[in-house]
Amino acid sequence: MSCRFSDFFRGVLMPSRRSIALILAFWVAVTGYVLYRDVAPVLLASGPPPIVIDLADEAAQNIPIRWTLTWNGKPAGKLTTQMIYIDADDTFRFTNDYRNFRYEASGITVVVPELRNVTRISRSGNLREQSGDGKLEVYLGDLRLGEATAKVVGTVTNGQLIATCEVKSPLGNVSKTLDPVPVPSGLPLNPLQPVNRIANLTPGREWVVHENNPLDDALAALARDKATQFGLKLPESPSGPLRAEVLSAPQNLDWHGHATACWVIEYRREGELVARTWVRVTDGKVLKQEAFKKGENLSIERDE
Repeated sequence: MSCRFSDFFRGVLMPSRRSIALILAFWVAVTGYVLYRDVAPVLLASGPPPIVIDLADEAAQNIPIRWTLTWNGKPAGKLTTQMIYIDADDTFRFTNDYRNFRYEASGITVVVPELRNVTRISRSGNLREQSGDGKLEVYLGDLRLGEATAKVVGTVTNGQLIATCEVKSPLGNVSKTLDPVPVPSGLPLNPLQPVNRIANLTPGREWVVHENNPLDDALAALARDKATQFGLKLPESPSGPLRAEVLSAPQNLDWHGHATACWVIEYRREGELVARTWVRVTDGKVLKQEAFKKGENLSIERDE
């Protein structure tokens, strides 16, 4: 995360600081920073996708895939993913269900008991709908500072994502339509969105990817507006394209006690490693996702 928690919570037991803590809880809930937004953007490949997520294959599996999250090497929650084909409109729905996600920094613990993100895309890979809803709690040691719930639903209309947001928190409730956000064409690809398989990986292959997360952009605008009302300024997210590269040779991953040969995709911004995907050589299954930010590491590893 890019926020400096110590700056917010120095002297937190003072009433004004407690208010700031609740503002932060609201901000984290509605902007999705609990999902490591800064280094896990939705990505769109330049030109034809150089690697392939087979939507039909994903949907044909029709069974949930379970993952374990770790933050800086410590257990941080569970994730269940599933892709389902919707026959009525020939689209695919990808669902992420997070449970008991935890993040700790400077004595502050952020707990997400439950959070669901849903992305619906067409057969050609274009975004049709995004939604998210969940609950967030903030603690200082054993002291519960507050909680917030948020629900966001966005639909693509005429090339723009139109979303509504509902938030409930001790600071009050928010219910509004967010500003429209342009949505470019292209297959969403996210290095921390664990799909079942990735095909067409060849050693040394490189391509450029661009950040694009319409729903998050709309929420970020709302969060900045709310923070300004309390004299706060939220940090800017990193910008600029990422360069993806498949390493020249398979790497061994210690996966549940077994050395497993994997193709490794590294994502870099201005030379700095920000994300990594491990794909099993034998069948193309994604076994692990990693994200890196200022010395912190979020990892999502497949259970099996």
